[in-house]
Amino acid sequence: MPGILYRLSLAEPHTHLFRVEIAIEGVQGPQELAMPSWTPGSYLLREFPRNVQEFHAEDGAGRTLGWQKTDKNRWRVEEPTYGALRVRYAVYANELTVRTSHLDASHGYVNGASVFMYVAGREAEEATVEIDAPVGWRPATALRDAGPHHHFHARDYDELVDSPIEIGTHELLEFEVAGRPHRYAIWGHGNYDPERLIADTRKIVLAEKDLFGALPYEEFTFILHLVPGAYGGLEHRSSTSLLIDRWSFHGEEYERFLGLVAHELFHAWNGKRIRPAPLGPFDYTRENYTRNLWVVEGLTTYYTDLILRRAGLITPERYLVKLEEAINRLQSQPGRQVQTLEESSFDAWIKFYRPDEHTPNSQISYYQKGALVGLLLDLHIRSATEGTRSLDDVMGLLWERYGAPDRGFPEAGEESVIERIAQEVCGEPLGDFFDRYLRSTAELEYGR
Repeated sequence: MPGILYRLSLAEPHTHLFRVEIAIEGVQGPQELAMPSWTPGSYLLREFPRNVQEFHAEDGAGRTLGWQKTDKNRWRVEEPTYGALRVRYAVYANELTVRTSHLDASHGYVNGASVFMYVAGREAEEATVEIDAPVGWRPATALRDAGPHHHFHARDYDELVDSPIEIGTHELLEFEVAGRPHRYAIWGHGNYDPERLIADTRKIVLAEKDLFGALPYEEFTFILHLVPGAYGGLEHRSSTSLLIDRWSFHGEEYERFLGLVAHELFHAWNGKRIRPAPLGPFDYTRENYTRNLWVVEGLTTYYTDLILRRAGLITPERYLVKLEEAINRLQSQPGRQVQTLEESSFDAWIKFYRPDEHTPNSQISYYQKGALVGLLLDLHIRSATEGTRSLDDVMGLLWERYGAPDRGFPEAGEESVIERIAQEVCGEPLGDFFDRYLRSTAELEYGR
């Protein structure tokens, strides 16, 4: 079956409007186009269809086709007289975050879920993207180069929307780690030292590779936006989008930035490949529930500072200070006595991303508590095995059984997959541990 072609135009960046054309061959019957309501890695319905305007459809001969919107994110187009279908629309993009898209006179940033519609029922087909950018602008993306100028290839819709695109006159820092190409595409000016940034990132990549045994990608792209007062990141399979204050490249602020790099890169293993089954393949139209966001985000958060320590980027003393700070943050939250870790994961869609004045009293973060449960699990395994095994072995088995084969681990069952694997590594039952720390509001026992 023929692939799907996307043409992306940045012809009028001052309008903040991306213009998209989708060319669809081999069309039979009416077609349904849909726009995602959320972007993977950020568990909130952001209602991206609200930014769509000027929807138009025509057949291969240029004849205008009738269409009707059937719900908030679906457009139903009548069957074309001639077998091809062309759909055009514009997307308003003036929100600069890692979860949304942005276009102005200085650059374009594409978060695919907020820009590219999909043809319902044909998400598994290959896709090609052609980018029409202002003179002098160039794209940076994890999508594979498809040959002609600014043409890129995705194996399916999931890969398309999981590969953000930075387009502009960004600085490009290219380097290799373990024989694999890596690059920073940096938009904005800041006080970073390119050589130090590359050297420290290389250390992080190698420390994470040592944990899992191999890099999970062929190449990796760090899209870095330098914006006053900003901070955030979003994971992707072969890239990440990072947002940081432009003056963050010294002292503790630089350490915080390196932690962001370590965290988002770790997701290339844990989160994008080691993942709960509901988190891929996705339903982009609705919430995708899981009780295991504490695995995806909490364990990744636990390893963030541990990776910095193993990479030699923080001292043992600094690591312990950061651990103390993490414990104090959780213990200062009254919500730890109200919401369990599994509840926090499951309700992320309606609670974690919608904080209000009552949040500290009623909720805990699956990042924060998940990280500390990871710490206690690591210490328990080390104690039970007299230091011969650790949480590293659990992550290794998760990688071997689920990450490397690229299949999500099941959500249901009397015991979770991570519980079963942890028991295998530990050599003793851990039901009480998981019941206490995941399914109750009992205090974490740091000195146990």
